[in-house]
Amino acid sequence: MKYRQLFILTIGIYLLSCAYFNTFYNAEQYFKRAEKIRLEKAGETIPVSAVDSYSKVIEKSRLVLEEYPDTRYRKNALLLIGKAHFYRQEYRLAEATFQQFADEFGETHPFEKGYWQAMVKWKQGKSQAALETLTSNLVKSLSNDQKAKVHLSISEILLELNEDKSALENLLNGAELTSDADQRGQIYYRISVLAFDKKDYELALSANKSVIRYSLSKKRIEEANLQIVRIHRLLGNWDVVMSEIKSILIDDRFTRIHGNLELELVRLYQMQGKNDMAKNRLESIIKDYARSRNSAEAYFLLGEIAMNEDWDLEDADKKFSQVSKEYQKSQYTPTANLRVKQIKSYKDSQTSIATLLETFSNTQTDSTNSDSSTANEVQTADLLPNYESLANHYYNMGELEAFHFNRPAESISRFMNIIDSLPNTEQYAKALFTAAYLTMEQDDTTKAIALRDTLLDKFPRSEFADYMRVHYGMDNLDGSSNQLFRQGELGWQSDPEGALDTFKQILRQDKSSDVAARSAMFIAVMYDRHFSQADSANYYYEWLQSHKPKSEQAQATINRYEELQQMLSMMNQMDTLEVQDSSEIIIEPEEIEIVDNQVDTMNVIAGETETIAKPEESVDVDYKETVEDTIIEN
Repeated sequence: MKYRQLFILTIGIYLLSCAYFNTFYNAEQYFKRAEKIRLEKAGETIPVSAVDSYSKVIEKSRLVLEEYPDTRYRKNALLLIGKAHFYRQEYRLAEATFQQFADEFGETHPFEKGYWQAMVKWKQGKSQAALETLTSNLVKSLSNDQKAKVHLSISEILLELNEDKSALENLLNGAELTSDADQRGQIYYRISVLAFDKKDYELALSANKSVIRYSLSKKRIEEANLQIVRIHRLLGNWDVVMSEIKSILIDDRFTRIHGNLELELVRLYQMQGKNDMAKNRLESIIKDYARSRNSAEAYFLLGEIAMNEDWDLEDADKKFSQVSKEYQKSQYTPTANLRVKQIKSYKDSQTSIATLLETFSNTQTDSTNSDSSTANEVQTADLLPNYESLANHYYNMGELEAFHFNRPAESISRFMNIIDSLPNTEQYAKALFTAAYLTMEQDDTTKAIALRDTLLDKFPRSEFADYMRVHYGMDNLDGSSNQLFRQGELGWQSDPEGALDTFKQILRQDKSSDVAARSAMFIAVMYDRHFSQADSANYYYEWLQSHKPKSEQAQATINRYEELQQMLSMMNQMDTLEVQDSSEIIIEPEEIEIVDNQVDTMNVIAGETETIAKPEESVDVDYKETVEDTIIEN
């Protein structure tokens, strides 16, 4: 009977031991599964399957701790829970778990305690504290593998802080110390990326070969093979490139990167000047890898060829438009969409220029047939907005050609159209500046200097002139727009009204540059928010929309401008109703006598018949209208 009871007790203890061992074993297996997925997807968002596995790790490990609190697996279970929370980005829970581990096992396992507490600090935004803790660990008695792990983590933090040189040193140290194949693969991957970015191609080549040898991540092994091909191409080892591509293309293990290799072949053809072969290969990629990252890139490259080499904007537009249809998430989609907008803008300007030139031609014919000088004057005044529009379209085409379509030499003629024929437009100063810059880039020194001197003579205090003086090592000119802007900023706190006068001075002397847009926005916002003068604010918001519609400042204030317009319109309607109710006489436009230039600015801008503000109600906006422009007065 005693032996039977003892046997049953022994069996019970054994089964109990097996139960919690199996639970912990399952936790470990889930952790290994999650880690494999995480490492394979290194550099990407952790897949849901890995997140779920980490969740099961926490569940199983907690069960072990709750049901068997004195188990010999307690230390490992706590570590598994903390790591699982860490990789699930649950850093507060990870911190609490690692603190519990430190309280119970910190003295006997100081490395795990210090390491994981440092990693949590890093993820909580305490990078320097994490670095200090990790660095202090290196002076302690650690195994080579532990030191390698610390070096790897230090390098990751340094990379985040853009300290690439120190990061690379830690990676190289870690690679020498570790005996863990997977860890070595991670380290060499980091080295390969850093070395490639720094154009240390020999080191990058060696590191990528080590990634292929040691890494457990299939994705990284594929990337390493691709990178080796790229490096040989950049080094001019074209025979090696061809050999590498051919060998990988027949290897079924690398089918996922075959499209990428085809694209590398395209780039090789382009470097060799074999443009027809490159285009043919791109057309093949579109057919063979339809609706993929590769076909999207192929369409983008064909668009670039059509635009930069063939100057066929119609074909380029079709190719760029197809990129997002092939693969919405392509890295080329944003640039392709921008190209489509740029091409449309260019064509729209072309059409508008043709229409405007026809208008001018017809107007000139009408003027020739007319005997009335008064009619001619009216026609000239009516055409002034068209001159501005023509200049804007010429500048738009030139800017696109010079800085987006890789046609700087061809773009100069657009700016010269403004310089030669439209000198009274707001784009004139900017055209002089851009043409001077581009002609200098084209080594046409004589023309560049002539354009520069014209700019300095006609717009001596503009932002463009400031740049030219700096570029050519010339003396600064007092009262330049940049100087005035800094003066206005510094003087705002002590003398707000004086600062506004300074910014207005900028607008009088410099309407085309960015500093003018910044000045107008400053004035508008201050009238709006500081002085609560809606009419004055609206005037300068209007100035931005009229003179600098594409500027950041105009875009940033357009909503407020529209709000003010609606508000002022409602107020004017109410005033009109009050006048009608009181049977007051409405003053006709020709009867209005401007006193001290103090009138309701909105009435002037709109050109409508409205009630004129009384002197005590007038706003701080001075104006003078000429045929060509509105000049802002003190």
